[in-house]
Amino acid sequence: MSVTVTCRMIMRLALGLMIMLPASLAVANAEGTGAHRPMAPRSLHVVGDDNYPPYLFRNDDGEVEGYLIDLWRLWERKTGVPVTLTATNWAEAQRMIADGRADLIDMIYRTPQREPLYEFSAPYADLPVVIYTHTTIGGISGVSTLKGFQIGVQSGDACIHQLANHGITTIVEYPNYTALLAAAGRHEIKLFCLDEYPANFYFYKTHTQGDFRKAFELYQGQFRRATRKGDTATLTRVEEGMRLILPEEDAALRKKWFGTPLDIGVYGRYIGWGLLVAAGAALLLAALSMALRRQVAHKTQTLNAALAELREAHAATSEAEQSLAATLQAIPDMLFEFDTGGHYMNVFASRDDLLVASPAKLIGKHLTEVMPGQAAQTVIDAINAAATRGHDYGRMVRLSLGDGAEHWFELSATRKQTGGGETRVLVLSRDITERREAEQAILAAKEAALVADSNRHFRALFEAAPVALAYCQGERIESINQRFIELFGYRPADIPTLAEWWLQAYPDPDYRQQVLQTWDAAIARAAAGDGRLEGLEYCVTCKGAEKRNMIIGGQLLGDGFIATFTDITLIRETEATLKLAKEAADAANMAKSSFLANMSHEIRTPMNAILGYTRSLRRGSLPPEQVDRLDKIEDAGHHLLAVINDILDISKIEAGKLVLEHTGFHLGSIIDYVRSLIAEAAEAKGLELSVDYDEVPLYLIGDPTRLRQGLLNFASNAVKFTSTGRVALRTRLEAREGEHVRVRFEVEDTGIGIEPGQVQDLFQAFRQVDASTTRKYGGTGLGLPITQRLARLMGGDAGADSTPGAGSRFWFTARLEVGIAPAEDKPAETSSTEAQIHSLHAGKRILLVEDDPVNQEVAIELLSETGLEIELAGNGRIALDKASNSAYALILMDMQMPEMGGLEATRLIRELPAHRLTPIIAMTANAFDEDKERCLAAGMNDFVAKPVEPERLFTTLARWLGRPR
Repeated sequence: MSVTVTCRMIMRLALGLMIMLPASLAVANAEGTGAHRPMAPRSLHVVGDDNYPPYLFRNDDGEVEGYLIDLWRLWERKTGVPVTLTATNWAEAQRMIADGRADLIDMIYRTPQREPLYEFSAPYADLPVVIYTHTTIGGISGVSTLKGFQIGVQSGDACIHQLANHGITTIVEYPNYTALLAAAGRHEIKLFCLDEYPANFYFYKTHTQGDFRKAFELYQGQFRRATRKGDTATLTRVEEGMRLILPEEDAALRKKWFGTPLDIGVYGRYIGWGLLVAAGAALLLAALSMALRRQVAHKTQTLNAALAELREAHAATSEAEQSLAATLQAIPDMLFEFDTGGHYMNVFASRDDLLVASPAKLIGKHLTEVMPGQAAQTVIDAINAAATRGHDYGRMVRLSLGDGAEHWFELSATRKQTGGGETRVLVLSRDITERREAEQAILAAKEAALVADSNRHFRALFEAAPVALAYCQGERIESINQRFIELFGYRPADIPTLAEWWLQAYPDPDYRQQVLQTWDAAIARAAAGDGRLEGLEYCVTCKGAEKRNMIIGGQLLGDGFIATFTDITLIRETEATLKLAKEAADAANMAKSSFLANMSHEIRTPMNAILGYTRSLRRGSLPPEQVDRLDKIEDAGHHLLAVINDILDISKIEAGKLVLEHTGFHLGSIIDYVRSLIAEAAEAKGLELSVDYDEVPLYLIGDPTRLRQGLLNFASNAVKFTSTGRVALRTRLEAREGEHVRVRFEVEDTGIGIEPGQVQDLFQAFRQVDASTTRKYGGTGLGLPITQRLARLMGGDAGADSTPGAGSRFWFTARLEVGIAPAEDKPAETSSTEAQIHSLHAGKRILLVEDDPVNQEVAIELLSETGLEIELAGNGRIALDKASNSAYALILMDMQMPEMGGLEATRLIRELPAHRLTPIIAMTANAFDEDKERCLAAGMNDFVAKPVEPERLFTTLARWLGRPR
């Protein structure tokens, strides 16, 4: 048998004897007690630590096993009492006893702190409790060397009480031994307290026996069983049951879980035979001895050399540690070791008074637990920067320490790696309070010198400033500059205080009171804000009684302020002049608008008669020469009407009163419509007429009326100025963004052309290329300017390209929206609107309110074929009387009439119950948009301008006569 095996047998024998001795004594005591035995409980609930091999522990599959499992099963068979054994963490086991969830706790040490809580049995096993350290930590040899270190313990362990008895309270609790050893493996703790038996088990199981070493034995613990304080009956029954277990039964269990102890009686004869064998082998060993001695001598020499090198290395390490400790004691700086999370791992300081707490209280704490928020964050930033970049310098923190004084510290941080690969950060903290105070003193001296120099510069700038300035402190006016004296005439002696200033600058008491209230409110707002006095307008009386308009503002400075005075007298005088000029311009515009309105009314009224009689004459059979004359009369009338409409359009555009429509339309209603209007004139000249839509969407949204007007202006001019060749109407898609498009409308001809330098003149109102052209071709020169301004109102522009003798291309653009095609087109009407009125509404009575006899006759003639009964009223008052006594299906109302106009008559008629819903349609020569708005506001339903277009009138009548009332 080898020496190693023999040593192991002796150790197991000693351990077995140590464990068996208390159990044997317990059995002996049990046999010596009286015969009386209390009644056994019906069941017993036992709890214990599931983390204490080989007594009780969980295997790799999580199942509970161990010596106590078998022991309590044997106890159950001996006593007949069912036993429930719960294995849990040690802290939970103690709570289960405390709150009555269990009857008995096993494997518990007896301590003074537990005496008030438990009834204890006699001890049944002695176990050493050890302090272990990481192999990187040296110098831990007793309880006194533990101070300042964090000690890892299992929650609820008696080790906590033992450490507390020695004044060691810097402990970190873990739920069980497994978690404790895992934390030590992660270097969260360097020292920990653990029972030696489970420690050895877990070291070998996790292969970490080389990472930790036994520092010293803290104490010898003794396993006992315990019940709640006062429950001696249960404890007595348990102990009696234990005494029923025979020694050989317990020995078998211990052999199973602790190994086989040596029995000298059994093995005596084997030892004798062994001695004989040993004697026989002695000769052989003697022969081998010489060879072994030589090998041992060689190994001993090698070992001694290694030990010498180890001693030298240890001495060098000790000397380095002592040198580092001496260095740290000699320098005033403090050195801290942190983990990357910001926890104190070690503290080196020669002066504890510069620490926020003692080293023992800092170890293991997080920065935020011991330092103010801002300072802690600065140190955390330094740690993070050093952990990332390897170093960090120059950050400063401010702390108030125990002496009540404020201290400043400068930080330097560097990264280091531990032997286990963990990242740590060393932070050197230097007290720079005295240096900072010296720097502040130097800075204050510099600032004082700068202030003195600045005051000189300020005074020079104050005097040279181009605006009036005054510096006031409290109620005194400390200084005014030269510009102030020049502007107001007041000198420092005239206004030494603000009270004097208020009296002289604002002599009117009521205005002065208003100024004081305004100024005090401005001061209050400035004080509540950034100190800037907002500039407000005041009328200041100068020393010579002259009044000036001033903007007075400034800036608060301490208990005073600087006031600035900006003279705006000239601006106000200019504004007054401009106001008068604007009023004159407005009056002129009003006169212009009134003139245009009157001109329009006075021309449209007879024009209505002229065109009306022309249409009436056409209904009869006339000779060709008379038809030709009627055509010329009608053309002249329409030409004059177009001139009036152009003048009104340019006037509206210039006044900003032209409102664009926003409605859907088909592109053909623009292009084809214009083509149809110029087709007859083009054909008469033999011109080729073409249309090109390009890729423009057919359905658009915009103002179709103004688009037609612009395109018709270009197309009419093209036909007018082209003798031979062609005229082309085109559309082009210039841009598209989503549902918005920019469309270009073009008219190209092969006409006379224009010189390039004269093109821009075409877009000026009342301008043409030359007088001869005007005489030859006619025109007002308004069509092109109107088209350009309409295009700009629609988000586009207009222009032209032309070559003399070759032709011209006129274009305008407009921004439109893409429309949606209607669900279905309405079928074309097969009969005229006039005939529909006769078919559906013949016999209905309408009231015609018109003061002009000629226009009365024209209107009656126009309506003669509708079958409607027409009743006349010469003015608004007559119309009101008739409406009060009669019912009408519809009323046609002129605006300008003697005695009572159409607007007033409409308002009064609407008050009659019988005519609140009667359609009232304006038929007037007042053709402005504002005229239409006034009519609708008065209560009219629709609007027809004179000269009356028959189809427009018939369509309006059909719409309103057909509506239910």
